[in-house]
Amino acid sequence: MDLIAHRGASLVKQENSVESLEYAAHIGAAAAECDIRQTSDGVFVIFHDESLERLTGEPVLVKDLTYCEMKEKLAEKNYALLTFEELARRYREKTPILLHIKFETLDDGFVNMLKKSGLPFICGVVSPQAANKISMAFSKENVLAFMPDYHNIGKFVENGAGIIRLWEPWLSEIKPMDVKMKYDVKVWVMCQDLSCTDETSSMNGSPESLDFIQSLSADGALLNDIELGIRWKTKQEKE
Repeated sequence: MDLIAHRGASLVKQENSVESLEYAAHIGAAAAECDIRQTSDGVFVIFHDESLERLTGEPVLVKDLTYCEMKEKLAEKNYALLTFEELARRYREKTPILLHIKFETLDDGFVNMLKKSGLPFICGVVSPQAANKISMAFSKENVLAFMPDYHNIGKFVENGAGIIRLWEPWLSEIKPMDVKMKYDVKVWVMCQDLSCTDETSSMNGSPESLDFIQSLSADGALLNDIELGIRWKTKQEKE
């Protein structure tokens, strides 16, 4: 089962940084995930949240800030903001970047930017329209569906998604093997420990969670604690 580093190696390096992505690649992640948003002046930034509230305490939205305003606010909290342009210039690993595209509608300019970057990509999309746009430019193996719920799997697959992301809590209602057999796609599962009250920490993963996800024949698992995941996988391979 492949292990995907959520927000890079986000427990040991700054999340969504080149350093976190490269470190995840170095220790054996099958892909390193990061997030992309757009500022009010059109700059594409590698940033997870819709707003700056978690990191700065200010509930201002990324889309309402210019790049310079956002960069300055984050710098006050010692958070270095990464642009897509910088990512494309600095990332030199062969390990694919799972780029979680946080907006629903994509245009040709965005797709061309991805092509010209030369980066090894899997594109995570949040709408069927985005899946269609990406699949027309890349193969379906490069399109992952970050769906809001599992009831619209068919719509994403129809529009070119070749990988489906499920949440671990969904596995009581839908099984990876059923999705794989019905739609001929890969299935990755996002680890989420429901006993953990902190939303971010709940996605760290655990050996028990990985055992469970693997037992259901998932092709991959996403988790924050990629070091834990690699230790788990090494142990599995030795047994």
